[in-house]
Amino acid sequence: VYSGKLGISSGINAEYGGRSSTSGLTVTVFGATGRMGRYLVNSLGQTGTQLIIPFRCDPLRAQYLRVSSDLGQQHQIYTPDFNDEAHLENLVKYSDVVVNLTGSHKRKLHFDMHASNVSLTHRIARACKNVEVPCFIHMSSLSADPDSQCLFYRTKALSEQVVLHELPNSAIIVRAADTFHAFDIMTHYLARINARKRLIQKGRTLIYKEGKATYKSPVYGPDVTRAITNIIMMNDQDRQRLYQFAGPKTYSLNELMESITHLTQRSYKPVHRLIPSEILSRVVKSEDFIRYQMTSDTPTAGLPGLEDVGVVPTHFEDKAMLWLRSYRVFWQTWDPIDGRKSDIYNNTLGTGEFI
Repeated sequence: VYSGKLGISSGINAEYGGRSSTSGLTVTVFGATGRMGRYLVNSLGQTGTQLIIPFRCDPLRAQYLRVSSDLGQQHQIYTPDFNDEAHLENLVKYSDVVVNLTGSHKRKLHFDMHASNVSLTHRIARACKNVEVPCFIHMSSLSADPDSQCLFYRTKALSEQVVLHELPNSAIIVRAADTFHAFDIMTHYLARINARKRLIQKGRTLIYKEGKATYKSPVYGPDVTRAITNIIMMNDQDRQRLYQFAGPKTYSLNELMESITHLTQRSYKPVHRLIPSEILSRVVKSEDFIRYQMTSDTPTAGLPGLEDVGVVPTHFEDKAMLWLRSYRVFWQTWDPIDGRKSDIYNNTLGTGEFI
């Protein structure tokens, strides 16, 4: 049984004090089993917020989210068909806030990117409109652009349009730069294209224009979800309708690759044409290449960011070691960052002596 649209006027004693407290809010989170969803569920669970989590995957893949909330504060609902708008309305009608984290960076078996990023968002927004949900928060991208070369960014721009069409007064758009965290796509992609090269190639890595034409402002994933939590906890009159969350530092793609390879302790040399032209033509048309190597982050001046909602941005170098360590050669896994390093390329015996 859901408590439903509690708020301040419900008469329930709402206290903010940890997972066993009661915030007085009910929040439905779509996309909770995704890469960012686990962080948002954990952040909301820490405030004692009652959560409704629809999912269409194997129930075992959502089970780990239960420990984020106190007993009875999280309701997981298996929803195999998100085309049923009546069922979507039933999922959101008890909620004070609905958060949409759904979306895909590539085509799936049964859904293309337009279906995942636009059509599903449109149905959720329409359901929220029909039951008059007070606040709808939609996760978009900092580089969303209807004219972008990247299909992901084009569909994200369309998703903003359908949300604002259905909910012009209650929608909040959150535009985030590419996030870095243990389950992200960007840093794993960039580390992988360098680490999979054979040692004889001495770190030569295919990078668009040698990384000098693309600029990124990666933001820490848990910072974004913490900021969304703070927005949810605000009074409605204090909320803005558009936020952009970017990291504290802007890197050229080459600088970002140097930071990553410093942590993975692998050689790195950017090469623009590493492979034959006929293969290169297929590589540069891939969605990951266009998104992470050819498209620069373009923040809009004047929009509220992380600091405006009480979150101090985390630097990339402070956290990335936690997951990038796995891309090291096995005998270097526990070498210190600033200390001695095992010699990969010049030690023919493979004994891992320090240099």
